[in-house]
Amino acid sequence: MGKEMKVEIITRKTIKPSSPTSKNNRTLKLSLLDQSFSTYSPMIFFYTSNTNTPSSLELQERSKSLQKSLSKTLVHFYPLAGRLQNNVSIDCNDEGAYFVEAHIKCNLLDFLNQPNSKLINHLLPINDPQISKLPTNNVVLLLQLNLFSCGGIAIASSSSHKILDASSLFSFFNAWSTISRENGGKVVPPQFIGASLLPPKDDNFPIKRTVAPKGPNFSSKRFFFYASKLASLKAKISSTTTRNQHLVNPSKVEVVSAILFKCAVASSHSSRRPVVLTQFVNLRTRMLPPMPPNSIGNLIWSFPVFFEEMSVELHEIVAKMRKGLVHFCNEKAPRFKGEDGFSLVCESLREENKLLEMGIDTYSFTSARNVPFLETDFGWGKPIWATCPLFYKNKFVLSDTTCGSGIEVWVTLEEQHMAMFERHEELLEYASINPSAAITHCRM
Repeated sequence: MGKEMKVEIITRKTIKPSSPTSKNNRTLKLSLLDQSFSTYSPMIFFYTSNTNTPSSLELQERSKSLQKSLSKTLVHFYPLAGRLQNNVSIDCNDEGAYFVEAHIKCNLLDFLNQPNSKLINHLLPINDPQISKLPTNNVVLLLQLNLFSCGGIAIASSSSHKILDASSLFSFFNAWSTISRENGGKVVPPQFIGASLLPPKDDNFPIKRTVAPKGPNFSSKRFFFYASKLASLKAKISSTTTRNQHLVNPSKVEVVSAILFKCAVASSHSSRRPVVLTQFVNLRTRMLPPMPPNSIGNLIWSFPVFFEEMSVELHEIVAKMRKGLVHFCNEKAPRFKGEDGFSLVCESLREENKLLEMGIDTYSFTSARNVPFLETDFGWGKPIWATCPLFYKNKFVLSDTTCGSGIEVWVTLEEQHMAMFERHEELLEYASINPSAAITHCRM
């Protein structure tokens, strides 16, 4: 569809928990890892209508039902209805989650035909024009219910990264959708345990994470790797891997990250100077002992992979990534506790900021694969598409597809670099540029 889309905000309100939070739970301390994050993370779920064109009354009832189930869900996830306090804690005061309802003047399938990053931003509550009038820097959770002309729905969230990583966000949406289905089963109680592992420091935390910029000079585009192309890419890399590189059966994430990284660096003309690839890792299963999947908070961290110059082949990139991952999981992941964890975090942030000061290009990879967002069923069926439109410079966000066999990626680069990146012959041998998000590509 075109680059214009009319969005009409119908209501703005706050949704409070259906029962008050107990006095014992009125303050939730952030963890040290929570303190290092400062952005709002986006997530959007798209659902087609079960009927040809629902009446306005049916849509109103659906909105009321969602708000009611949200209120019940916030009883369990009470910090999401609170307010951030000085980068140290959340005041669980039941002020509520910010809730927007909007009418989108187009059909859902037209919107999904070739998803446009600028139009996607209009669906997110953090971009509501009235947000600037609110103290949004301390609101934990913002939600937007988008109602398309055809009756399709998009449920979008902008959630504070101070308390929710991808796994935590799924736990929230899984609970909300379970309660919405009424007979959907029991809600798994969330566990807010981050501060017990890595207690927060005071507001004068010595080292701040530098957030990558975003703005009009950057371009965000979606790339799709079909299952058959992924198989060919894996076979190519596996066939050229030598025994001393310790790489057996490279993963889909590794091979996709490698080719994206190689082509992005080539497009930026930085192949003759040092560059860094960073990859985020879920710490829950890698700590000792492992943390339960319903642990809420930031239990993620990234590790860097350094390349002195980029005159390397894909299998060499994958081998270095695997070596970095194994080292991180064996030597560092178990240390994210207590004073040892504090030293590790400070050391990591110092290194990260030093790279930025030196002007070394860093390419950041985040994978939401294996986080089952596509199972989020509010009672109307599973989403036709779910996406995490995180648009920051040199950011790559990998996610599952509706059939689970392919990978799609949002890529954000400087405009002039994107113009070369999207024409890179090696990339286009395996990736398609922004195919329809409304079609399941299982057999291709």
